[in-house]
Amino acid sequence: MEDLRTQRPLGYWLKHIDGAIEAAMARLFAADDLTRRGWQVLNTLSYEPITPSRIDETLAPFLSPAEPSTRPYVDALVHRGWARPGPADTIQLTAPGHAAHRRIAEQVTALRSRVTESLSPEEYGTLLTLLRRVADHLDATEPRTD
Repeated sequence: MEDLRTQRPLGYWLKHIDGAIEAAMARLFAADDLTRRGWQVLNTLSYEPITPSRIDETLAPFLSPAEPSTRPYVDALVHRGWARPGPADTIQLTAPGHAAHRRIAEQVTALRSRVTESLSPEEYGTLLTLLRRVADHLDATEPRTD
């Protein structure tokens, strides 16, 4: 009898992989009292000072009606001293924030390597190409609501 897991559709595998990545990241970030979203905000701030509204625009694909803004994460980073208000309503990382970002980024890079270590670079490229193709097709065929 064929293993039932091999019969599962694309949606199952996407959810399964996303859940596994989410759990691994939660374990990684727990030591720093961060969440995946908190990391995304920290990482976004690492590039340059940016307004909270631009952070929301940058991370829009990860926001939802239940979590419509990254502002609580920005405020948490300011509260812990990793970020501070800057000119023109921007938020910028402090020296401790940059140090934390570098340290955590190394851990994230190691996790990303573990996630894909079962694939050759060519297989990984093919996987991304195929997933992008499915996403583009669905985006192009999705009825517009505006």
